[in-house]
Amino acid sequence: MTEQPKFVAVTTIREGNVFNQGERIRSEVALDTADNLRTLQIPYIAIYDECSETYLRKLKELGVIAIPQLGRGMGVVRREAIQAGPNYYPQATHYLWLEPEKPSIPFHAISLVETMNKEKTALGLFNRTSLESYPREQAFYYWFCRIVASKLLGFDLDYAFGPMVLTPESIPYFLNYSGEYGDLWDSILIPRLRVIKSSRITINQIHFLNDPRMTAVEWGNPRFILKRIRQLSNVAPSLVREWQRLKEL
Repeated sequence: MTEQPKFVAVTTIREGNVFNQGERIRSEVALDTADNLRTLQIPYIAIYDECSETYLRKLKELGVIAIPQLGRGMGVVRREAIQAGPNYYPQATHYLWLEPEKPSIPFHAISLVETMNKEKTALGLFNRTSLESYPREQAFYYWFCRIVASKLLGFDLDYAFGPMVLTPESIPYFLNYSGEYGDLWDSILIPRLRVIKSSRITINQIHFLNDPRMTAVEWGNPRFILKRIRQLSNVAPSLVREWQRLKEL
């Protein structure tokens, strides 16, 4: 009988329009992430949408378990991906939620899981030591969210950085989130606050470098500038309101 893996990665993947430079680069970088996970022998589950047969074949050649997306909306699809982890690997102890355009995260995640095992924590997060590799407008967004979160919570938290490691204890917080703040980026971030309020977490400091291909295509790009504004208008208000609510409980 094959031994069940203890550590599994989950995400959502969208190839999109190959004639759109940003979408094409992101889908190419995503293949590198899949290759790194294969090298590390970490099973990888991806909920996918708008992927060509050629791209799906590449994913499957890299060992990705590709599952067609059922629902619509950022929060709904992210919960599909998180749920797929225990559905496929119910004996796993840790599930890495990652964004597919961050190929180096799997290497950082291994040490995070080791620390979580020592500290016996429900959730693992990352604090980046530098944002120099990012487009300036994206770095400003991350710094603003980090300053607000750290002031509210009383400890340094790189709040808006997406990747994290979940456990069977923390997964229900994410699956039960009902999208009170728009069900966009908050779908990942608000459940974290609820875990922080009720359980022990681990935060590892990492020297993370944004993929240079992503930086090149996003820096100064009006489409991505508008995306950062949308992110900030969703993430910052929901952070403040939810933490105030949790303090009153």
